[in-house]
Amino acid sequence: MKKKLIVIFFVILTSSVTLSAAEEVKNIKDATPLFLWSIIVGLVTLMFAAICGAFAQSKAIRTACDNIGRNPAAGDSIRTVLIIGLALIEALVIYVLLIDLIVFFVKWGKYTF
Repeated sequence: MKKKLIVIFFVILTSSVTLSAAEEVKNIKDATPLFLWSIIVGLVTLMFAAICGAFAQSKAIRTACDNIGRNPAAGDSIRTVLIIGLALIEALVIYVLLIDLIVFFVKWGKYTF
């Protein structure tokens, strides 16, 4: 049930952003379909990166908790490696967000062929 709600939330979120972006394209004279496709592809990659990042973080936390439960003496070193790993996983999602923001703010009407 919880997975269905999360999937429905992401579908509504991405469709609302895509529809608002499509309305903006109609109002701009020199906009091209490339602008619309850049928004759609950017949203899909950001959604994919966020979902993969969430799964990777949950797997890392689950594995770290299992290993700390099996060997409590190694808890400090496992926790340190876990925090560094979670920071790197989150950094990948932030990199995708930055690339999407760069693609969103390019004036595609100026770069048509």
